[in-house]
Amino acid sequence: MSDISIDKQFHLKNRSIKNISELTFILETMEDYLYKEHVTKRKNDFSRWIREVFHKRDLAKKITKKSRKQTIRILKHYLKKYDVYETIIIGAGIAGMTAAIYASRKRMKFLIISTDFGGQINLTGPIENYPGFKQTNNMELLTNLESQLWYNNIKMNQGEDVKKIVKQKDGTFSIITSKAEYFSESIILATGARPRKLNVPGEEEMAGKGITYCAICDGPLYKNKIVAIIGGGNAALEAADFLINIAKKIYILNNKDELIANKILVEKITGQKKVEIIHNARTSRILGDKFVNGLKYEQKNREKHLKVSGIFVEIGRIPNTEFVKGLVDIDEDNHIKIDKQTSTSEQGIFAVGDCADGHEYQLIIAAGQGCMALLRAARYLARRHHHAT
Repeated sequence: MSDISIDKQFHLKNRSIKNISELTFILETMEDYLYKEHVTKRKNDFSRWIREVFHKRDLAKKITKKSRKQTIRILKHYLKKYDVYETIIIGAGIAGMTAAIYASRKRMKFLIISTDFGGQINLTGPIENYPGFKQTNNMELLTNLESQLWYNNIKMNQGEDVKKIVKQKDGTFSIITSKAEYFSESIILATGARPRKLNVPGEEEMAGKGITYCAICDGPLYKNKIVAIIGGGNAALEAADFLINIAKKIYILNNKDELIANKILVEKITGQKKVEIIHNARTSRILGDKFVNGLKYEQKNREKHLKVSGIFVEIGRIPNTEFVKGLVDIDEDNHIKIDKQTSTSEQGIFAVGDCADGHEYQLIIAAGQGCMALLRAARYLARRHHHAT
């Protein structure tokens, strides 16, 4: 069959389908001409694919001579009844990957869905406080984690964005993504957070033209240049530490009276000759034409100008929780409220890492929460299955 590749995927003109969930989702929006290329009076490529790749002969037979609407209804019924995961982990940062490792070792039926691999680890520099490593970095840690996932035969749906979660009448959950719809008895939310923006004039216009939210990613582009770091916490000083041997001069604009980073970082950065810290400075405008050439900031009711070639914004993160508002309780900072065992307000849903309300954003804490959430999910499932019998 020409539409099935060696890796068993069904190839359409503009994308590939790798499972029955994706097929069901695609059929709902597929253009008529494309559907008719694969389903005629003499053939049904989708039925054949299900039979030959997944060996679901009964299911394949049921849809062979059905209309598209009937096929979608039959496939959805099959997914809800026979293809329900025990848990779905949303997010593949350190918390989500830890949960996945424990799920694999418990031989659970689970799935990881994530837009990327690594989460906040990708934005981290040198790591000196993770047990078992005297010193490591983001790339080494990610390489080790990837190897561990491979060792435990863990696969993930990467590049897939969760849009909505709906609780079903039977207590299971429907997870609707940019590519498919999945069903699960429990969910572990490990969606992390994204950089907080300044929201000042010039920021959007200069995005990618000298203003950045990741020193690790973009720092090497500013060799021997004068740069500014906006922020006064750990993230800002870690960015400064990374840029010390790259930039010619580093300004740190802190909107408070003093730095709020840990003492070791403060001592290390404040002792650097090429670093100048400006306290009580509120950035008010980003300047530039084709590229950033400066910024304006307010200090003691006076507006001042600073000439720089690059600006690194390190003022915190916004939790990625918009898609679960109304499903679980959210605090005033948009973090998911959890108890000490990572349970949310909705039975069967757990939250871990930077999207949860712990407010202590450390890799080791996120990893521990990932472990806790999986163990609690397993206990929740045991109780659920016991009551069902």
